[in-house]
Amino acid sequence: MKPQIYGIVGHPLGHSLSPTLHNHWFCECGFENKLYCAWPIPPDKLDDFVRAVRLLPISGASVTIPHKETITPYLDELSPAARQVGAVNTLYWRGDSLAGENTDVCGFMAPLLAGGESINSALVLGAGGASRAVIHGLKEMGIKTTICNRSRDKAEAMAKDMKTDIISWEKRYSAQADLLVNTTPLGMHGDKTGGETPWEKDMRRIKTVYDIIYNPPCTPLLKQAEEEGKTVISGLEMFVGQAREQFRIWTGQKMDREPALTFLGKTLRGK
Repeated sequence: MKPQIYGIVGHPLGHSLSPTLHNHWFCECGFENKLYCAWPIPPDKLDDFVRAVRLLPISGASVTIPHKETITPYLDELSPAARQVGAVNTLYWRGDSLAGENTDVCGFMAPLLAGGESINSALVLGAGGASRAVIHGLKEMGIKTTICNRSRDKAEAMAKDMKTDIISWEKRYSAQADLLVNTTPLGMHGDKTGGETPWEKDMRRIKTVYDIIYNPPCTPLLKQAEEEGKTVISGLEMFVGQAREQFRIWTGQKMDREPALTFLGKTLRGK
């Protein structure tokens, strides 16, 4: 059986659990010929990487920070979702065409749709590729969205592009929002900001806090939210949601949500 290579491209990748999850599920489904790797590619080598994808060829790839937006010009086609969001997190082949998809949108929305809580407004912290998917998903759900980023220029550019409101980083605590979503790396394991939080005051106006960071599954932001009695959503939910759709695109098979969450939980506790 011909070997098939998949993997994740980003920089850095020390925090990523994608190889752990996808390789585990390849084994669960009996795909002995499939292997998922980690490719820590810096921005100035991205064009070389895409050439390698075409030459080897690589069967599919996950795309993460900082390449979700910059990889799009190198692809032959984009899905409607990837085009609307302006960011790609999944590479796959459509015949001889290297295509880009964005599964972050459905991955982000899944726990919100399942939760059943009434959410009318959201404050999104961060203005990277992942925040594009978050904002797109919130707009699909009819939730009024405000974006806030440490770099004002980047926030303004995204707010204009995504047609959302904006508030300065310094004034984020005054925002009126039912839902707080963190898309910044503040609190991520392995990042220099690992022990930090994007929120340093009380959360009296907020009902639900969603941190898309999944490693660790309970960030300083989520710990604070739990202590204040808020509903919390771990980034593991989004991570598994987007990975399930990637797995379906690449293999046509299903990755079961609960076993995947349980497996990752055990993996993280074992670290």
